[in-house]
Amino acid sequence: TVVNYRIRPSIIHVGRRCSYKEVYKALEENIVPDDLVDFIPMLRDLAEISKILNRMRRRRGALDFDFPEYKVLLDLDGTPLRIVKRDRTMAERLIEECMLIANETVATHLKDTQRTSVYRIHEHPSEEKLDLFQKVLHYLGQTLVLSADGVTPRDFQKILDVVKGQDIEQVAQIMTLRSMQQAKYSIENVGHFGLASTCYTHFTSPIRRYPDLMVHRLLKADMHWKGGYSKRDVDEAFLAGAVEHSSIQEQVATEAERETTDLKKTQYMVPFVGEVFEGTIASITSFGMFVELENGIDGLVHISMMNDDYYFFDEEHFVLVGKRTGKTYHLGEKVTVTLVKADVEKKQIDFVLGEVDNLMAIQEQLSSGSDYATSRDGFGNLKGRKSSRKNGRKTSKRDDSKAGRSRYDAFSKKSKKGKSSHKKSNKATKRGQSKKSKSKRKR
Repeated sequence: TVVNYRIRPSIIHVGRRCSYKEVYKALEENIVPDDLVDFIPMLRDLAEISKILNRMRRRRGALDFDFPEYKVLLDLDGTPLRIVKRDRTMAERLIEECMLIANETVATHLKDTQRTSVYRIHEHPSEEKLDLFQKVLHYLGQTLVLSADGVTPRDFQKILDVVKGQDIEQVAQIMTLRSMQQAKYSIENVGHFGLASTCYTHFTSPIRRYPDLMVHRLLKADMHWKGGYSKRDVDEAFLAGAVEHSSIQEQVATEAERETTDLKKTQYMVPFVGEVFEGTIASITSFGMFVELENGIDGLVHISMMNDDYYFFDEEHFVLVGKRTGKTYHLGEKVTVTLVKADVEKKQIDFVLGEVDNLMAIQEQLSSGSDYATSRDGFGNLKGRKSSRKNGRKTSKRDDSKAGRSRYDAFSKKSKKGKSSHKKSNKATKRGQSKKSKSKRKR
């Protein structure tokens, strides 16, 4: 618990720039460069504090996903060289815990000012996703026991604790994540479900995130720091439009990052067409199943390429079932696959089960079929219609209600000139519409 804090305009004096790798080696392997020796006591204290903060968050039920991060290394021409796996170390966790407590403290401070503020919110899972998650857990042999007052993050954390170290751990984590709502920015504080926090914001990165910069300006307004903010920066209509716009643009940026990563991963796999890999079934769909390799790359085994039987999707049990043989494929199952196609233009990777004798014939069979939508719903299921990947994406428009237009106009350039007629407001709204797609959930 934070006992005391002060928020002041400050200047940071950098005593030593440290990389995560350096700090990890210093704390875990006692490999300390000479110019880092004087900072070791402070780093060790911070490491202990971060452990305490993490235990506090877990006690209140905060979710702690531990997904490995895969990074595509490129040469000077942008050609993928290899894919490396990076696990979170004590160094990353140290920074993360300090960041979280700072964000919570600032959010609570702003809430206590009783002014309109900017929050990072994460709403409770929808009933639809919760029901679907319950079905998946039932198949995995687990049960989500809900608290008396409804679903809480602690209920989800109990599941993650139970499956830790089991073969189904990664699948359970993925499905838990997909059952969550998308975090976003808002001027209405409803708390952050995933962090089990009653009040949260983004404050620590004003040089790269606009909402953080808005929070800094709100703090300056609270301190009456002359020249540190303008009247517009504390205007409720402006803030409402700005957080809505920021949430949309966050999804645009995340989708662009995902598309770029998919492109580079597909390029990386091109030389391996025809090779055999071991993988894990990460999701079951009506069109087939996605198999994830050890390097984090996943591809689709299309149901039309499963030639030993006619398979159908048993939605209740989340399995593919052979109609004639009764053979099943389920989440978390280890399978052997052959890479048969890496389509760079479409950013799609195709596998077939087992080893193949006639690669060219299989590639022709794939090419002769219609393009299939590879955008997935909240649980990794493919959309039910055939289309190109581009057309298969889900797009959504910004709120075009009267209230929505007012919020956006307060953030648009038109509002500066005082032009607020319905006709002009509607034009500004149309110009402001953006696409957004499903992506990794962010805090």
